[in-house]
Amino acid sequence: MHSSLKRILVGVSFFSLTITVAVLGYMLAGWDLMDSLYMVVITIFGVGFGEVRPITTPALRIFTMLVIVAGYTSVGYILSGFLQMITEGG
Repeated sequence: MHSSLKRILVGVSFFSLTITVAVLGYMLAGWDLMDSLYMVVITIFGVGFGEVRPITTPALRIFTMLVIVAGYTSVGYILSGFLQMITEGG
């Protein structure tokens, strides 16, 4: 398997894991599925809509910060795989 394709697949796997863990984390905090999923999407993609529900506890704030970092990292990793594929012609 080409290294660029492998990089993309690893990135997509990490991105999927990030979304799954984040949704479950918000659900453990008492949120329903749709609020959790919506919060994860607007957090990772930084659309600036604000919080779905107030994030008042330090633990939930830290969790949200980790979701942001993991989301941006995984998207960056995926994009680097595409860039590698383009530049190497594979």
